[in-house]
Amino acid sequence: MNVECQPHTYKTHAPFIVLTLSVLRLMLKRILLLTQLVLLLPLAAPNDSRAQNRKPSQILRQVAEQQRKLSEALQRAAEQSGEQSSPSSQEPAFAPDPDELDKMDEALMKFAAERAAGFKISDWKGEELYALAALYQMAEQFASAGEAYLAYLKGDARSRMAANARTGLIRALIETERLDDAEKLLVGAEWIVTGDPVTLAVRTGLYKDLAIAMRDRNLYEKAAELAKKGYGLADMVSESSRIGANMQEAVERNQIILAAIAVASQERIGRKKEAAEMNKLALAFDFNRQPELRSVYESELAAARLIGSAAPELDVLRWIAGSQGSPKSLSELRGKVVLLDFWAMWRRPGVSGFQRLRRLQSKYAGRGFEIIGVTKLYGRSDTEESLKREQEFKSLENYKAKHQLTYPFAVGKMDDVTNEERYGVIGIPTIILIDRRGAVRFVKRGVGEYRKLEKQIEKLIAEK
Repeated sequence: MNVECQPHTYKTHAPFIVLTLSVLRLMLKRILLLTQLVLLLPLAAPNDSRAQNRKPSQILRQVAEQQRKLSEALQRAAEQSGEQSSPSSQEPAFAPDPDELDKMDEALMKFAAERAAGFKISDWKGEELYALAALYQMAEQFASAGEAYLAYLKGDARSRMAANARTGLIRALIETERLDDAEKLLVGAEWIVTGDPVTLAVRTGLYKDLAIAMRDRNLYEKAAELAKKGYGLADMVSESSRIGANMQEAVERNQIILAAIAVASQERIGRKKEAAEMNKLALAFDFNRQPELRSVYESELAAARLIGSAAPELDVLRWIAGSQGSPKSLSELRGKVVLLDFWAMWRRPGVSGFQRLRRLQSKYAGRGFEIIGVTKLYGRSDTEESLKREQEFKSLENYKAKHQLTYPFAVGKMDDVTNEERYGVIGIPTIILIDRRGAVRFVKRGVGEYRKLEKQIEKLIAEK
């Protein structure tokens, strides 16, 4: 499951365990959120009545119990896999497969959606209304979540859960692309939490997500402003002695990503001096606690600079045709949404995503969606070493048939990093999404988070 950078290939080398842990943090975000939401609710006395079990707080606890069962099953599977792996294997033992974590996340979301059905916001108030909002959030029904959180705040604006409700409301506003409303609530006087470093720590993540959403709408001035404010907030929060090590780790990660967004956005609007100052500030960050954050900053900055720009052409030694042939260039695909999948035969994590890519290709066939696998000659395959050029091309064709991949491969020269440098790829697998106008719109590193990828594809396909 590791997302290791290719040895002797990239200028920036990110340790595989670092990106592995980054993927796990992303996959477990929902689990941590659910735990927090449930703990905020008062413990309900056991009651087997059907009426009691139809309260939102009881349903939320059912979701929490389902999460516990799924995560325990996944952990057992990971431990069995670790026990069976070779002692010399580079794969970390007892580490859940990110693709399996992704599937667990999907199952939990569907479980919450099924149990949220039938509730009406107007039927509840107080803590039960808060629980219903949290349930909608777990089900990714963000419009309903936002409505429920807003109703709760109107009735209980000074309650002990008000800060969390505001967090949930801002999250819902971002997800439903009501960005101006999210910005007003995030930076406005409604948020009185200066004495609560934990809530402020969560707020750094909201600044990051809102800045990214603004950037993705080409609102670079707002993105730069939000990223700079978020960076300053993170700097203040990380100095607090009242947050735990895990929370501080998350804050510092948000901070370094906010710096990358600020630098790239300022560059985009011509504020080169401010961009240089922010870049200098980011590089002066104390990386001793989390050395991997240097690589995170470099990769996030490369992606932030790329998004919104015209997709560079691929340097191709030879195409391996798909079922519909192969393009001569990316420009030939203008008018279509294009997914570039950077991978290599010898990297096992890339294999776990093939099933997802096959499904995406089938689902969006005929809707102007194309996939291109981007790789290069390495002199080896998944089973053989020291291959000559034509032998490796033959291995690529066999590999393509073995994994039932019907899209074309763009194969680069041996030891050539041109395509990787053009797209800021520091490790494989990496996925790049290009819109119909030929602009880069989304970068996904590593495995997992395929639902997020699919949402991006849906969005780009809907654009004309």
